[in-house]
Amino acid sequence: MSETTNSPTPIEVPVRTRGWQSMVMVVCAGFMCLAQTAFAAQRFGQDSAVYVWMVFCMLVAFAIGFLLLARSRYPRATFVAACVVVLVFPYDPILALMALTALLARRNDMKTTVRAIVAGGFVTLAAQVRDALRPPEASIWHMVFAKPDTGSQYGTDLIMLADDRTIVITAIVAALLELAIATLAGLHIRSRALASLATAKADAADAQVAQLKTTIDSQQLADAIAAEAHDTLAHSLSLLALNASALQAESKKLAAEAGSLDAGQLAGQASRIADKTEEIRKQAAGALDEAHSVIDMLRHPEQAKAQLAPSDETSLTRESLDALLGDARAAGMRLNT
Repeated sequence: MSETTNSPTPIEVPVRTRGWQSMVMVVCAGFMCLAQTAFAAQRFGQDSAVYVWMVFCMLVAFAIGFLLLARSRYPRATFVAACVVVLVFPYDPILALMALTALLARRNDMKTTVRAIVAGGFVTLAAQVRDALRPPEASIWHMVFAKPDTGSQYGTDLIMLADDRTIVITAIVAALLELAIATLAGLHIRSRALASLATAKADAADAQVAQLKTTIDSQQLADAIAAEAHDTLAHSLSLLALNASALQAESKKLAAEAGSLDAGQLAGQASRIADKTEEIRKQAAGALDEAHSVIDMLRHPEQAKAQLAPSDETSLTRESLDALLGDARAAGMRLNT
């Protein structure tokens, strides 16, 4: 289960490592541990119990590098195990330093960072000083300061170009430099992963904002189309209802007065009814055209958006208002403006 905190920055940092990088780390860690053990074993005879222990350490060194493969899932446990292994076995501290880098990269916690650096520094110093204090033939640091072409493999004594104090101090300085490099590498990987995580969150937020904007635009377009349908269809249908009511009134009046009207009056009434009928037909056709226009808006929202945008042609003018009132009055509505 992931650790949580009130801080917006996560404690567990997602860090991805390529497979070839892991294999390089495994090989380097195993090689350095094997080399350190090989030098340390030279001061013991083959018939001694310590030499058997060294052989066992060399066998373990072939596989110890694979411990780093668990650093992604268990960075803290991997670091602790690497420190214990380096202290118990005569290994190079590179194993602990790699585990330190992995822990610092994957845990964004101040306590963990400080404790890991202190523990890693102690293990690194102990391993390097341990090698520097060994006899010259069994120490890598002594071999660094040895005169070339000297030593048992050349049939001569090993001639040192520096005293033991200088070698120990150099080993300490090298251990501190290794610790600094491992620490800086871990912090750099962590900061880069946090930056990538922040970028991903920002991209997700931008995508959500874009989606919300699209939804709002769609809702605004739907509202505009609904308003257009209400303004056009409702007006035309209202005029149809008024004209139909007027036609109904004319028909009832004609039916009531049919017996008392002469032929001329009947013809006049019939003509007015025919006019009302023709007007209703035209208004029905206009309403049908307006309905088709609204349906086209629904089918082509981008064109509808441009069509419904405010312009000089669609703005309300005195002439358009007079025409609207004239249509209502012609349908029989009494209006005072």
